Amino acid sequence: MKKYKILIEEHKDTNAAEIAYDLLWDNFKKKHANLTGDVLSDKFYSEVVSNLFEYGEYINLEVEVDENLNIVGGKIIPHKPIEL
Repeated sequence: MKKYKILIEEHKDTNAAEIAYDLLWDNFKKKHANLTGDVLSDKFYSEVVSNLFEYGEYINLEVEVDENLNIVGGKIIPHKPIEL
């Protein structure tokens, strides 16, 4: 089956930061158990959200479609390199 990749750059989505918090927050919090409150939240925003999404709301996406134009894969392309 043929597949095609589509790059969607700088798509504005005001829920971008929420995606990161919903999917990555718990692991980040465990990894940085010595931090709490605003210090932890600020570190998460600066190291994860800001690197994944430009200005916290612009997403770069790679979407993979098949020959029937069904979405069969994809990923978020980080704005800057991140370490999860």
